[in-house]
Amino acid sequence: MNAHPPPPFLLNDPEHAPFGVAWLRGLTPARLAVVLAVSLLMALPSTRIEFLLGQYASATWRIWDRIGRTIACATPMLILVLWVETRTARSPERMRMLALAWAVLAGSLAYAALRIGWTHLLYKFPLDGHAGYGFIMHCTRAAIPGGILTAILFFAARERDAQRLLHHTQLARVEIERQGVEARLLLLHAQIEPHFLFNSLASVKRLYEKEPERGRDLLRSLRECLGVATSHARRQDCSLGEEIALARSFLAIFQVRMGRRLRVQVDIPASLEDALIPTLMVSTLVENAIKHGIASRASGGTIAISARREEGDLVVDVRDDGVGFRARSGWGVGLANSRARLATLFGDAGSLDLRTNPAGGMTATIRVPHRSAAAIAA
Repeated sequence: MNAHPPPPFLLNDPEHAPFGVAWLRGLTPARLAVVLAVSLLMALPSTRIEFLLGQYASATWRIWDRIGRTIACATPMLILVLWVETRTARSPERMRMLALAWAVLAGSLAYAALRIGWTHLLYKFPLDGHAGYGFIMHCTRAAIPGGILTAILFFAARERDAQRLLHHTQLARVEIERQGVEARLLLLHAQIEPHFLFNSLASVKRLYEKEPERGRDLLRSLRECLGVATSHARRQDCSLGEEIALARSFLAIFQVRMGRRLRVQVDIPASLEDALIPTLMVSTLVENAIKHGIASRASGGTIAISARREEGDLVVDVRDDGVGFRARSGWGVGLANSRARLATLFGDAGSLDLRTNPAGGMTATIRVPHRSAAAIAA
């Protein structure tokens, strides 16, 4: 069960406005804690005599009294500084500094006026020359810590903005890299598909001249393959069921051309057909397994496609019993593009691994986080 979200006021986010009040934006628990700590430091000197005399109860009451009065009188400065800091977020740096300095000055005047007024109302302190001296003293006492804290706030906000800009720059760089990978993949498929299509059409022509029935089968398989590929060629990912359907159509074309030399085994649990996988990923591995592992061998071989779920991941194996890794060539670009695409989409959570089978041939394993198309659509 998910924990209840914190009350709106307790969000320690400088961009959050407590209770939805715009002029309270930036009022966070951390900043209030700093004000409380400064108020405590300002209250301690006035209680040193009570502590020295052992009058701890009186000293404790005086501390809380001073803290309460300091926070109450400093609140206008706090709100004013935060309001100015928020309103000048997009202004030039010099203008921001000047506006914050005026906010500290105005807040200090408000602090001194509230302290003098509080003392006059509670203790009937006369508003004479001594009050003027007290006003200047309170104004100075407020301006010094207020200026220091405002400077810290200014530099912290500037650092936060710099970090945010850096984060956006990194995201833009990752997006550019992703688009570059996608462009290289499209170029790779653009180079492969015409070659595959021309060979298939040549096979159709040749079979129609000698074996019309097999020619019709090959043409039907080619039409199904192109139909499935076109339907999701520009999608980033598709369901495993769709990808396997494309792989079956692709394999059917090669089976017509290679006959009994190519054998196919597909083991995909029904529960995983809705899982999402990057488009054309399995088909690329199937094509490589046939082209570099089986087609060059006189006896042909078997292509086996299987899928399973492991620890929250979707794992797809494309296995062949062909010539093995050392005899193969031309895998570099295809594998590099596939791995770069997985890294762009999933980071360290996505991988493409190769291993040699004990009985010969190779197994290519795709591992991606398990995602359900139905769950995402919901």
